[in-house]
Amino acid sequence: MKHPILFLLGLLFTGVYSQDRILTFASKDSLNGQAQFKGSFGANIKLNGYYDVYGGLQDSETFNVGAINVFGTDDSDSFKVDMYQTQMKFESTIVTKNGNDVYAVVEFDFWGGNGKMRLRKAYVEFNHWQIGQGWASFGDEVLWPNILEWEGPPSGVWVRSPHIKYFNTLGSNPNWRYIIALDAPITDYNRYDEIEPLIGDAYQTTPDLILGIKHEKNWGHLRMATIFRHINYEYDSEKSSFFGYGLSFSGRLAKAQNNFQFQGTVGKGITSYITSIAGFGYDGFPTINGELDATPSYGGWMAYEHFWTPKLHTNLVLGYTRFFTDDVSRVLVAQIEDVDTVVLNGNINHVHTYGIVNIMYDHFTRMTYGLELDFGTKKLDIDGTVNDNQLVLTKKRDAMRISFGLMFYF
Repeated sequence: MKHPILFLLGLLFTGVYSQDRILTFASKDSLNGQAQFKGSFGANIKLNGYYDVYGGLQDSETFNVGAINVFGTDDSDSFKVDMYQTQMKFESTIVTKNGNDVYAVVEFDFWGGNGKMRLRKAYVEFNHWQIGQGWASFGDEVLWPNILEWEGPPSGVWVRSPHIKYFNTLGSNPNWRYIIALDAPITDYNRYDEIEPLIGDAYQTTPDLILGIKHEKNWGHLRMATIFRHINYEYDSEKSSFFGYGLSFSGRLAKAQNNFQFQGTVGKGITSYITSIAGFGYDGFPTINGELDATPSYGGWMAYEHFWTPKLHTNLVLGYTRFFTDDVSRVLVAQIEDVDTVVLNGNINHVHTYGIVNIMYDHFTRMTYGLELDFGTKKLDIDGTVNDNQLVLTKKRDAMRISFGLMFYF
């Protein structure tokens, strides 16, 4: 079977990155009129420029509203430019004797910290199977709003993980496809600057199970996926675990060059997969009952791209995420009146909002540049007990950034 069309899986700009690679090669041997081995090498050059107007994200290469410190006061402006989001990609296809394709790809960028190389994707795809590292199937890999900042809107799912994935059509209908995947559990664990629960990281012992189904027609596609997780944590130096689960619904609708994209997520214990809160260790929290519970979260984003001319286009993107902990037994809240404060038996509520508008121009077939305004807010509500006194606290902070960039694909 031929490998399915791979759209460069979301993080690439549709208009610029839809062309074939320039540097290609093929073997002289052929089978059924096709070269038995062919491959390509290419790069997606990305200049990432940004001017932080206010909000404390001066040290963030992306506009991650989850990284806003609501207790911070540094609103210094900042101007930076880097090329770390440039990507390199090797891909090859081997035709077997029975006419099936074996497709392989290795892709990396320079976003590993201070320009260090980072592996993005490395997998082999054959006979309905994909094995290696690529986009987690809980997300919709062909979705990505055409924006200059590369964090993406809150509630987006753009996690790459090692996995074993099986995909096929439903019966003989090519418009319906399903997927079953076992993904490596996500174990990265950091803490927010503002709050720190009494939870430590622990080794994971089971993969994440993901099931998905997709309907695709000429007008676009709709997709739904579910995830089931068994998450190990360490609570007060003792091992414990809990179950997480979630649902995502997404789609893309297109008319001529214009398109509308959306994605919504809801679940418990899935924050490791959600943009703007992934990696901050909030899949679970300790309750007043002395147990660990999965953190509830929900949200969504939408994006509309309108082409004013065949080369000039505008994007509008909105995003929202909320996650909260009811009856958390203990949480350390940083910087309340410049003192770290322990809040007991309380509730924590986080809300992230995000809005972007940009203008882009496709100067050449493979080159695009643009200008963008990014705005986001982060709100933290705390309701609990401090030294036997009731504490009700609300902190909110906005951030604004002007992004600009150039993308060239070959």
